[in-house]
Amino acid sequence: MSLPVNIDQYSRYITLSDDELLELRVNPKILERLHRLRGLYAYWLQFPTKFDQEIVQYDMSMFKVGRAQAYDDLHLVQLLLGNIQQAGKEFMRWKINKDLEEDLKKARRAGDFRSVAAIEKNRILNNRTDKDDEPEFEFDKIVPQNFEPTDDPSVIGIERVPDLRSRIKKLITKYSKDTMIEDAEYVEVEDDGTDSTE
Repeated sequence: MSLPVNIDQYSRYITLSDDELLELRVNPKILERLHRLRGLYAYWLQFPTKFDQEIVQYDMSMFKVGRAQAYDDLHLVQLLLGNIQQAGKEFMRWKINKDLEEDLKKARRAGDFRSVAAIEKNRILNNRTDKDDEPEFEFDKIVPQNFEPTDDPSVIGIERVPDLRSRIKKLITKYSKDTMIEDAEYVEVEDDGTDSTE
């Protein structure tokens, strides 16, 4: 299990050279992890279409870390250096909008209003303006429920036993360790084979 990470510390160190990091006397474990993070990011830049699981597999095989650590590394790379797949989607959306804008100008100049309508429809689909924005969850407004401990069983629907505490005390004194343990008589029974489960 990985230790908690100081994001500010890693964001300060991730861009420094090894010489600068050695000058700052960075912990060797952190230095090792920085090398892993840089390696993962370089691999991801080389293969931007790779999915998270593939990046994790690469981390495990290349740097000999466990699965949990590899997922932590991937998460840290995405926090510090950005999620390439998300950036790729935003770039493609921007590029499609630019292309649609050029096509729209040409269609309007040519007087092809059918194409104008089709382009506008595609622009709406590309930007998802026909759908409501996903609501942002206001986690800071969630008030946790306060639970008060109680020994009253009626709160969960069990009837209260009258004078229960004195009964408990009597049973404790009756069966406590201080009382004498008496040997019970018993008769040893031998197995005659008639109790077979077959």
